[in-house]
Amino acid sequence: MAGIVGICGASADAAKVGGMLEQLRHRGPDKTWTDPGERWAAGVCTAALGDEKGTGQATQGDVCVLFDGEIYNQRPAGTTDAQVVLDLYRRYGRLFARYLEGAFAIAVRDGDQIVLARDAVGVRPLYWGRDSDGSLVFGSELKALVGAVEEVHELHPSTVMSSVAGIQGYVPQLPEVEVPDDVEEARVALREVLFRATERRLADGSVTALLLSGGLDSSIIAAIANEMRPGLHAFTVGVKEAPDAANAVEMAQFLDMKHSVRAFDAGDIERLVPKAVRSLESFDEDCVSGAVANLFTSEWVSEHANCILSGEGGDELNGGYHLLKDLPDQEAQRRGMERLIEVAYNTALQRLDRAMMGGRITYRTPFLDSEVTAFCLQMPVSWKVHDVGGGKLVEKWLLREAFRDMLPESIYRREKLRFSRGTGVETIAEDVVQKLAARESLCGGWTTSGGYRINSAVEAYYYKLFKEGFPDPGFEALVGRWDPDK
Repeated sequence: MAGIVGICGASADAAKVGGMLEQLRHRGPDKTWTDPGERWAAGVCTAALGDEKGTGQATQGDVCVLFDGEIYNQRPAGTTDAQVVLDLYRRYGRLFARYLEGAFAIAVRDGDQIVLARDAVGVRPLYWGRDSDGSLVFGSELKALVGAVEEVHELHPSTVMSSVAGIQGYVPQLPEVEVPDDVEEARVALREVLFRATERRLADGSVTALLLSGGLDSSIIAAIANEMRPGLHAFTVGVKEAPDAANAVEMAQFLDMKHSVRAFDAGDIERLVPKAVRSLESFDEDCVSGAVANLFTSEWVSEHANCILSGEGGDELNGGYHLLKDLPDQEAQRRGMERLIEVAYNTALQRLDRAMMGGRITYRTPFLDSEVTAFCLQMPVSWKVHDVGGGKLVEKWLLREAFRDMLPESIYRREKLRFSRGTGVETIAEDVVQKLAARESLCGGWTTSGGYRINSAVEAYYYKLFKEGFPDPGFEALVGRWDPDK
């Protein structure tokens, strides 16, 4: 859990870097480290998560690493994540990122060269641009770059940017994973890789809580974690009588877990909408609705924990979205799944990152482990969206079967509900924001100067709030759509 910023060039200034870090204090509330120098000024703010996580930086000679994320590479005892990065950079140069296992956003100063890198899935964010003097400016979130750059870019997943060599993609060195041809053997193998992924995220003892929506993915992670590390605290939010809450209570009782539930109402939503838009750095109505519930969660959970497990990623990797069922054949479904994975970095994963970090909570996502990812990407489409007979298609079928014995029957059979719908926030948020939009005579059905279709009065209100915090047109161009067809 960290925020990283920096300026390389004539504009480098320690005071500017300090101001940029203040915009990211939620990402790292406990420690701050800065590196002021000639034509280079940078810094990192971090959360206290133990010695192995370190302070988000490592320096050796002319090489300085700034790091946000979680690394699961094997390493000598006492080696921090940032030191792992530094060692790999020393060994492989700009190819270092392909050898990292985990979720990360990284800046490396190597003499006069700056190298930026982002993990293969895009779990952790990183943006960059150049100011009027041509200096390279970078930061973990857009809000750190407002007023600091003339043109802003998002570093895409599986990408390295060098101030000397430019932008290039990399192919991550995924673990060698074999998916058995036999479905029963595959079921066992999928279960085993998810157990190993969860164990990696629990190993350092930082995780003390988990998010339990009552859906399939979070319930599976809860079941695994509870078996490995009894005593974790499960948290659930939702509108009173929302579908998620009852299912989460049932799951927690099934596991005999410590469980807390908190309800929110229209007043909470109205209070959180402006913060959700600013934290999320988006105006996409699907993303913002979910972010409101996530922010409510992180604000509350931060009173009890600063590192949690999340089931994010299970839908993208296992065919969890109902829209896939409407596609004509398995090839179309495969392409649809690939598209949903491609856009996740600035939709679902952006929502999780900004909302959790906005409440000063770091998060770990077993489904996005490199071994799990490698396994799921090789699974046949028919094991994800599966015909169980009579033309009925079941989403995430093999995943369900892999953990059927660890779930109540109702959870095993539960259909996918979008997070904002399961928590009940979607309907209430729409009512609340429509009233706010009506006060300002806002409506949908138009296109912004940047080419984005504003689909409703609710989205028009989110767009208004977004432009108040991010007025430069370049920031709007980075907003992703959860539904690629909108």
